[in-house]
Amino acid sequence: MGAFTETVEHWVSEFVTSTQGERVARDFGERAGVVLVSFLDNACGSQVAPEDIGESNIVDGVAIGLGRLQLTDAEREKAPELLEGFLAYLESSGRLGGGEDLGRHARHTATAHLLKKQQRRSTIKIGPNDPCPCGSGKKYKKCCMNL
Repeated sequence: MGAFTETVEHWVSEFVTSTQGERVARDFGERAGVVLVSFLDNACGSQVAPEDIGESNIVDGVAIGLGRLQLTDAEREKAPELLEGFLAYLESSGRLGGGEDLGRHARHTATAHLLKKQQRRSTIKIGPNDPCPCGSGKKYKKCCMNL
């Protein structure tokens, strides 16, 4: 846990019990508080106070904080909205300047990070000393490698 964990937990607790936060947290599921604490705690690290976070901290919060959680597919889809609502709430409550802008940035970052599809190669990588895939029986480097 980071140096600002107590403050982060307090802010998250206030958000999930507020009218706006309760709706967003209910839509997300029972782990909304855990996700938000992990996000903001990792966005702050040990050096940045929660009220001073910026866009680069948002990226760290998403990549590190949410990356280590085992989110379900449904949670991955709803996390961007949860983060945006939370940061907007922090601005409206006077805790975070520019929270709405940071919320939009968090939504885009989380969408890109959490919903990206893993791309796999459809072919097998062939080394120069492997048999040539054309079926000639020769090594790949002596057959089709230079074609």
